[in-house]
Amino acid sequence: MPSPVARLPFFDTHAHLNLLPPELPADAAFLGARERGLEGLVNIGTRIASSRESVDLAARLPGVWATVGIHPSEAATLTPESLGELRDLAASPRVVGIGETGIDRADFAETPLEVQAASLRAHIALARERGLPLILHCREAFEPLFELLDSESLPDRRGVFHCFTGNRKEAFGALDRGFYLSFSGIVTFKNAASLRELLPEIPGDRILLETDCPYLAPVPYRGKTNQPAYLPETLRVCAESRREDPESFARRILDNTREFFAIDF
Repeated sequence: MPSPVARLPFFDTHAHLNLLPPELPADAAFLGARERGLEGLVNIGTRIASSRESVDLAARLPGVWATVGIHPSEAATLTPESLGELRDLAASPRVVGIGETGIDRADFAETPLEVQAASLRAHIALARERGLPLILHCREAFEPLFELLDSESLPDRRGVFHCFTGNRKEAFGALDRGFYLSFSGIVTFKNAASLRELLPEIPGDRILLETDCPYLAPVPYRGKTNQPAYLPETLRVCAESRREDPESFARRILDNTREFFAIDF
């Protein structure tokens, strides 16, 4: 665990506690982060099994909420039966979003674009039905993703582009469509200077923060298993990039999180 330095309040809007290794159980990672200022966490579903695990975690741990969805890499597994299971899981009062869904033409290019698009449309319909925001994954696919979003009737609360790493045009393409942008530990990486330069241009009320744990640990923990307790490193770099006081920035991000997910914590 990191040693505490000027403790800041924070909320992890995108985590996969169920994917942490056995030596770092989900409960221990969550409770350890609580001791360091974690206000809450949303655990993200990426297939039926992990969506169920996310709902179970949220039911068991106060301060944890869940989303349910099927990741673009798993889009071919979406069937009428699995969609029915997602719909049942989405009825849980602890479910605050639909996804992780989206389009990926980089890591999961072997999954045909039309298959990913069909899955995304089903998620959009479910989000609209439940009145919940979308959790969007986008890799090298902003153009087809924007085209698809423009062709659909979107949920009123739109959603968030998680782990955003795009350029200015892509950022404002998302913002102009009513979406939030969420930043991960990538913003702390040496090769992410363009992302840090973009941060001051993003409206302060449309920013969320995440770990995407167990992936993408921020500097100085890069290469280690990521965990919620590491999120303050990302928060500090974002505040510094925007030339904002870290405490004030942290409070603003908490307000954004409450507004986006419509939750109290």
